[in-house]
Amino acid sequence: MLWSGGLALRAQEPAAASLPRDLAIPVHLQIGVPTGAFAQNVAMAGGAGGGVLWAFDEMLGFRADLGVQIYGAETRRVPLGSGALSLVDVDVTTTNVIVSGAIGVQLGMPSGQFTPYAGVQLGFGSFTTSTSVNGSNSDAEPFATTTNLSDATVARTVYGGVYVPLRGRRSVLDLGVRRTWHGRAVRYLTPGDITELPSGEVVLSPRESLADLYTITIGITLRGGARPDKR
Repeated sequence: MLWSGGLALRAQEPAAASLPRDLAIPVHLQIGVPTGAFAQNVAMAGGAGGGVLWAFDEMLGFRADLGVQIYGAETRRVPLGSGALSLVDVDVTTTNVIVSGAIGVQLGMPSGQFTPYAGVQLGFGSFTTSTSVNGSNSDAEPFATTTNLSDATVARTVYGGVYVPLRGRRSVLDLGVRRTWHGRAVRYLTPGDITELPSGEVVLSPRESLADLYTITIGITLRGGARPDKR
């Protein structure tokens, strides 16, 4: 997956050359590692993110990020309904997702040299569980979707990492780690928290806790093409 993502990003090199010199575009894979009470209910999460980095000068910049991490998913094959509809089987997929967004400042800008960076951000974290229904001939497109539970809170993040130049490229390898604190306990569902009684009634058993986590990021940052590298 990482190799295919890297090839796709390298294909975007001409786009990097057309960026304004003060802009950079970070794109990365994310590995979420829950901590504290959240770690008792969720083992790991995974997803992707991206953002925009605007350099005030060679060292300080403004950064905005968006990310999506999936921390659980389960699929069941069930009849579409009763009577004649029981002859039609569908896939019912429930997905647990964290959507995050943040803005802040960063010290250390991507360049043609090995460069460490660090930053702080303020944003939000949204915990959403949704269920979709797919038919066997639907080309993987769901024909019905519902949100089972959603909760959101303010989030504070500190992060750091390194930019590693890639020879002959206007992009740099971006390796980092983030620590995110959510401002209050949130309500969320994990796999197994939605059950169906023999009567057909569906019961939600949400959990409530602080949901802090570390996030490991591995990706590429596309640099603006007009800024010459300092020697």
